[in-house]
Amino acid sequence: MKSHRVYCGACDRDVNVVITDAPLEDGQATLWDAEVVCLEVGDKCTGALCPLGAVGPDAMVARIVHNGLPLDGLHTLRAKCPACDRETDMVLYGNGHAACSECGTPARWKIDHAEPMA
Repeated sequence: MKSHRVYCGACDRDVNVVITDAPLEDGQATLWDAEVVCLEVGDKCTGALCPLGAVGPDAMVARIVHNGLPLDGLHTLRAKCPACDRETDMVLYGNGHAACSECGTPARWKIDHAEPMA
């Protein structure tokens, strides 16, 4: 994998991306091609489609999970995933969306209430 810092037109700033390695050999099954993975998907994203990776935020978080990349720099919270039913870090990104850091499944999130610190 190769790390780069590139300009993102959707959030109007430079962001950190990783370009994954393509498979080294041909296979009969469908193999992943090299992909652009934005490491800063989140609330600063302004569109439904990432101009760098040509996918939506749900798919970008799934790429992060699929490639085992660290969640450093992303907004996360511990919650029970509605798909895999495990307590995990949920990656938060624009307008109430989240994705499970273990299975990559997208979900909606909302804050019911806040409690004062004791």
